[in-house]
This record gives sequence, C-alpha cells and structure tokens, in this order.
Amino acid sequence: MSKKFRDWLFIAFIALFIITTFFVSLYAAGYTLNRQWPPRFNQLFQKTGMLVLDSEPSGADIFINDIEQRRPVLLDLGRDNITTPTKIKNLPPGEYNLRLEKDGYWPLEKKIYINSGQSTFAEDFILFKKSLPLNLTICAPQAVSLSPDKKNLILPNDGLVINLKTEISSNLKKIASTTSVQWSKNSDQILWGNDLINLSGEKSGYNLKALGQEAQNFFWDENNKKIYYQSGGNISCVLTDKNTISTILSGSDYVAYTVRDDLIYTVEKQNHQNYLRVYDASSAILKSSSDLPNGEYQFHQDEYSLNLYDKKQHALYLINASSPQPIVRQVRPVVSWQWLSNNFLVWHNEFEIYSLDIDNNRQELLIRVSEPITGIAWSRANNYLIYASSQQIQIVNLGLDKRTPIALLKAEQITSIFLDEKNQLLYFYAQIGQQAGIYKLQLQ
Repeated sequence: MSKKFRDWLFIAFIALFIITTFFVSLYAAGYTLNRQWPPRFNQLFQKTGMLVLDSEPSGADIFINDIEQRRPVLLDLGRDNITTPTKIKNLPPGEYNLRLEKDGYWPLEKKIYINSGQSTFAEDFILFKKSLPLNLTICAPQAVSLSPDKKNLILPNDGLVINLKTEISSNLKKIASTTSVQWSKNSDQILWGNDLINLSGEKSGYNLKALGQEAQNFFWDENNKKIYYQSGGNISCVLTDKNTISTILSGSDYVAYTVRDDLIYTVEKQNHQNYLRVYDASSAILKSSSDLPNGEYQFHQDEYSLNLYDKKQHALYLINASSPQPIVRQVRPVVSWQWLSNNFLVWHNEFEIYSLDIDNNRQELLIRVSEPITGIAWSRANNYLIYASSQQIQIVNLGLDKRTPIALLKAEQITSIFLDEKNQLLYFYAQIGQQAGIYKLQLQ
C-alpha cells in the first residue's frame, strides 16, 4: 500500500469521523434531517420533540403510525419492544397516530401532535379489560337502588339487598308496595314505603304504620329527625325523637312535594294551573313561586342537586331556592340524568348524550348513537363514558379526538348500569343466554 493511498485513507477516516460526530451531536441535541421535499437548505435540520407516555395498566405495546416501537439494537437487553411507561425521543414535529395494545385489553388509538423542541405528555390513557360478565343474582327487570357509598344495592321488587363487596344477597324483613327507596347518608338505613329499615338488622327508630292507612308519600329529613308525609290532603310532619305530629301545609291540591335544607317544595294544582312553590318548613311561609305547564311531575334529589322532572314532556327543571323564580333552567328532552358534582350534569334522550357545565354555562353533545339508550355511567375523573342500549354496552374515551365506541358486551334487556366507587367494576341488569339478573363486568 503506497504512502499516498495511506494518506488519503487517513484523511477519509478523519472526514468520516467529523461527519459522524457532527450528526451524532445533532441527534443528541435533538435535531434530525428535515425530510420535506423539495429540500430547503435553510431548514435542512429541524428540532425534534419527545413523547412522554404512560397507561393504566402499564406494560402496553406502543405503535406510532402502525409501526411498533422497538429499542435500538445497541440498547437491546433481551426485550426489544418498548412498553409504557416510557419516553420516546427525537420524533420529528408533526401529527402521529398512536396506538396502545396489551393482551387481554381493548386497544386504544389517539392522534397526537409533536412540537419542535417540546415534550408532549400523554399519560392519562386507560385500557379496558376484555372480560366476561359474572351473575350476582337472578331477578326480573326492576328499578334498582344504589346506596350513596356505592356499597349496597337494593332490588325493591324482590326485597333483596346485595352487598357489592362480598356479593352476598340477603332478604329484607318487609316488602313495601312501592319501588321508591330513600337512603340515609351513611347508607345504613332506608325509608322504603312506610317502613324505616336498618340494613344492619337493628330496629329502626319509628313505626310509620301508626300514622294510619291514609299516610303516604313519606320523605325522611334525616338531619332534623323528621319524617314528612301526605294524609287527608295535608302535608304533615313527625318528630321521630319526640313522637309528635304537626300539619305543615294544607288547603291545596299537592301533586308532589319534597324537603331540602329546611324548605318544602311543592307542585300544586289550582284552577287547572300547576305551580312550583317553595315554603319555609318551620313557618310554612311562601318564599317563591313559578308557573308550570300541565304535566306529570316528580321531585328528584341527591347529594348535589334538587330537580323537578316532567315525565309527560320529558323536561328537567333545575331549581335554585335562593332565586326569586325557583326554576332557573329547563333541559329537554331528557329520559335520564346524573349529577356528577354541584355544577356538572350529564343526561340523555333516546339517541344523544349531553353534558352541562353550570359554572361556565357550557352545554356539549358528547355522543350521538343509533339505538335507543337505556342507561349511562360516566367516570368524569378518567373521562370515559359508558352507555347501554337494550342489546349492548359500549364505552367511549371522551379524551380521544375520534370518539370511537368499544363494544364491551352484547346481551338482551340491558338496563340500570352503574359504576362502583372505584370505577373499576360495572354493574347492570341484563339477560345473557337464559339467565336474567344483575351482572358485574370488570373494566380495569
């Protein structure tokens, strides 16, 4: 080998080293070649971005633009595929299709955008299990009642209470003629028909049957140890700790009533006109009143809100007692609804599901479906929505750009869906095969 050839070879190695070092340094600094065509020499290199990715559960395989992400050969330590949680560096700026897959779970897809010189965080992905439903009890279709702490379930038609932690069913001592169940705040007692029942098996504090056969439509004011009821056209009250009875309101046709925060709310009918009226529960002084159209009215309240529902017109009236006009908003058409906080409402009609943010006065159509909806359950913290038709249960991640539903289950007569306290189990009524009853389905 001649000296001249050796010199040229040395120069070539030096040039290759410089060029390689230059590109390695650019890569380490987060730059890559701009692949746009035709090339622009003033934009030959572009700053890349980083994707910070996690999922629940972890260990999901990652696909970007349908390409499975693998470790570089030099970093392969016996496991060449990258799984969550991870950081993927040196991604050129632009839009990507991200897909997560894990054995035993439904895949998840989302559009993500990588910005130059920035980190994109995608750490709130939830994967749902492909699981089979488990039957808790066999029963006929009915309006089930869930305790406030989401630990007990009552089947009023069958007189059964199911402990959702132990999944043990037990018979209630008495079966009322009504399906209306009112829970105590600690979920230990229920007012069912004209019976106060302790689920612990102890005796309740008052025998409502002593009020006579005309007594009906009981309401339990647990805080003040009062039970309200209608009898002989009047609304009366029992002080359970003192065993005294007093008439609160009289002289009108009370179509419906309820009590909240020392106020009595009534729907009254006078001269073929309906009125919503609010009274002070102690003095019976009228505080406010609103006209109502003819309808079939029921009061509904939970820990967050008090509402009036017109079953005939499928209209939901939002009530604020401190306002001169107690009705502050009307939402329609409504088949069923849930309050997720004091200011956030979700409801559905037959084919659409909506949300309403009261504070921001923002109403949003969440999803439109092709089959009549029979129930909804929403985990607002995790931003996913579960909805049912009579034939299937589907789940949709509201945080995704494309809200593509995942079919969790196909069955018959599906109704009464609800989540457990940790949002990891879904309970529902359905007929699967020849067996109809209450089922549970594990989501996570």
